[in-house]
Amino acid sequence: MLLTPHTAVGIALGAAIPNPIISVPLAFISHFALDMVPHWDDLGLGEIAHGSRPLKTRAFRLMLIDGLIALSLLLFFLYWAMPDYGVGMTISASAFAANLPDLFYLPLFFKKRPGWALWVARLQSRIQANSRAPVAFGLLIQLFATVVGSLVARQEILIQLPQIWQVL
Repeated sequence: MLLTPHTAVGIALGAAIPNPIISVPLAFISHFALDMVPHWDDLGLGEIAHGSRPLKTRAFRLMLIDGLIALSLLLFFLYWAMPDYGVGMTISASAFAANLPDLFYLPLFFKKRPGWALWVARLQSRIQANSRAPVAFGLLIQLFATVVGSLVARQEILIQLPQIWQVL
């Protein structure tokens, strides 16, 4: 799954569960749960884990655009939550934890590949093996996850805003 749906779900978990001891591990686990849902993700990262071929330029561009959209989504919700730094830190940590398993692919782009990164990449390949979907359906599923996560986060942050402004 792309980074944006993982980020949206992580932000939603961080906003809905203000205790980071609970929301951050849940966001990390949500990554694997979302990867089990049928989706489109034809970037070729699984083949990098097995060392068969390098990443294509098109896949790199898609990853870059997706990362920028995910970062923009996080910054948008940080803007709304910022009077309360605790909520801001929780949604940031949850968004990071929700994307952490995909960040384990980064060492695979270098010549020396650590064993732990290969192990996580192969685990994700096995989890996603049965979750392939056609492009239209897979992107629709990811759009649905992004929209639902954003709506939940928006609702939770807006509920907290009047209480925050009373303190200020």
